[in-house]
Amino acid sequence: MHSAQLSEADSKVLAQVFDPETGPAKAEVLVDPTELKARERDAIRLIEDYENPATQSSQSRDEVYRKVLSLLDEIVADYPDYASARNNRAQLRRWRFGDRNMLCQARHSRESDRSEAASATLQDLRRSVALASPERSHDAVSPAQGKLLAQAYTQLGAIYYAAAKDLEEASDGEAVAEELSGWTKDAIEEEASRMFYLGGLYGNEVAKALAVHTNPHAKLCGNIVKEAMRKELAMRS
Repeated sequence: MHSAQLSEADSKVLAQVFDPETGPAKAEVLVDPTELKARERDAIRLIEDYENPATQSSQSRDEVYRKVLSLLDEIVADYPDYASARNNRAQLRRWRFGDRNMLCQARHSRESDRSEAASATLQDLRRSVALASPERSHDAVSPAQGKLLAQAYTQLGAIYYAAAKDLEEASDGEAVAEELSGWTKDAIEEEASRMFYLGGLYGNEVAKALAVHTNPHAKLCGNIVKEAMRKELAMRS
């Protein structure tokens, strides 16, 4: 009695039955990028219509915000690794609440909805960056990845910069976002500069300029140079 020999195809089938992770037949959900982008554009268009004077929307800013937020929430729930929706959701929250008094607020007048939006904005942007970034820092990225990373980093820079201003101007200001607990104004401003630098690195020209403007070391050097020039001019006069 001889043992029956399995064909190569049969062997692969059996291997997948007993160890599904090893075979190429692992079930995957295919995403139609065109459909996904269309859903995202539909959500964003609601804000554009609201901002357009010709549309004359009867809805309030808050009503539009909640409707768009619901649409973006659905996309993120269906596709949690879709970085663009998270980036746009962060921008939506900035559109609704602004950048000032988001991450840092006065102790006597905290706003819970603004505080929650601030933490959610940071989380979305950080997650967007993680999803869009290459595995190794020196690896190339696609144009779409580069654009997304430029936007996400620039948004992070903007809200960190606003937070530094809030701490500077408010005598009783403090960080309300858990991620910034214990941070000083200088530390937040330095992080803003770093985010702007990365945004500029990926092609955002505004971020590139703001990286220099907000860099505390660059400003310190600039002040030293100005002071040296002032003294030199005083000596010559």
